[in-house]
Amino acid sequence: MKDWPLVSLGDIFEIARGGSPRPIDKFITEDIDGINWIMISDASDRSKYITKTKKRILQSGVKNSRMVYPGDFLLTNSMSFGKPYIMQTTGCIHDGWLVFSNKKKLADPDYFYHLLGSSLIYSEFERRAAGATVKNLNIDLVRSVEIPLPPLAEQKRIAAILDQADALRKARRRAIERLNDLSQSIFYEMFGDPSHAKESWPILELKDVVKTRTIVTYGIVQAGEEFPGGVPYIRTGDIVNGEIRQLGLRHTDPELAAKFERSRVEAGDIVMSIRATVGTTAFIPENLNGANLTQGTARVAPGEKTNGTYLLYYLRSPSTQGWIERQVKGATFREITLSRLRELPVLVPPMKLQQSFGKKISLIENIKKNALANSDKMENLFSSLQQRAFRGELSGVREMAQL
Repeated sequence: MKDWPLVSLGDIFEIARGGSPRPIDKFITEDIDGINWIMISDASDRSKYITKTKKRILQSGVKNSRMVYPGDFLLTNSMSFGKPYIMQTTGCIHDGWLVFSNKKKLADPDYFYHLLGSSLIYSEFERRAAGATVKNLNIDLVRSVEIPLPPLAEQKRIAAILDQADALRKARRRAIERLNDLSQSIFYEMFGDPSHAKESWPILELKDVVKTRTIVTYGIVQAGEEFPGGVPYIRTGDIVNGEIRQLGLRHTDPELAAKFERSRVEAGDIVMSIRATVGTTAFIPENLNGANLTQGTARVAPGEKTNGTYLLYYLRSPSTQGWIERQVKGATFREITLSRLRELPVLVPPMKLQQSFGKKISLIENIKKNALANSDKMENLFSSLQQRAFRGELSGVREMAQL
């Protein structure tokens, strides 16, 4: 590492947690006196910024909360911690957020966007939060983390290179998203909008279309410390772009996993997030056969009435996602209960039609598989670039442009 000073985050930023405003039910959408209410769902993986909010809160409800301003960083204060956002608006935050106020002007926002979102910082946060049932970041823990602090000019140079690499990475993600859009278009062409089905096909509850002797259920309540060589388990944050991101999967003691046999997944099962990013879904691949889940994810094993590919895309359809969203409870801690999820209405077309859909999607998935393989290489290379950047060894992004 270059001869850059190591300084604690607390020496650079004023760091605070959001609060619980009262009353929180006084939301408004009209253009009247009120404050932006910043929710986790206002942030997007497509942007480093939070520019607007879906809800506003009356001025009287801001009491006990925390105001944030343009230029502040927000970091989620939960199991999904590690993804930062830069504020481009004013608002107030709940206690699911940490705010980093750059009042000392020692930090280039773009440099620290990459630094706070890097594996270097994430692994340090995770190490210090180890042992907690729910990994929250307390203020003292965050303030004490030391980071390299290059001069502002060098921060800007590094940020420009990483921004360029990040743009290449996001372009690849958008190509994959377009393939997903194509698959969804085929779904609508063959089955229509599930909420306005024209055919007289039966509608069953989700619990009635899963495999015999299985139920829609979540996984391990407390997975414990990392168990090298143990049973991998899938968390909400491991479901990325419709796939299970296997890099970084954690493992639990096989004896503990055996106590949760009901949530042991098999290849071809569907896993769904039921907390935080509620409704995200992915297939279980062959190499994760026998893996398990956490309390924030649920197993859906397609049965004889549904083709797995059809059921996956049915769950991903906007009308089904809308139904799921309407069942979600909580503003700070979002979740759907298993009892409600099991009641999700499922349109069941003839099996031959479902299978025909599955064959068409498999052709697209083969193209997508190659795109995802390159995307994974790009993610690994981007992580390597970050590590080199924070050691002062970064020169350019030629490697990523070649993928």
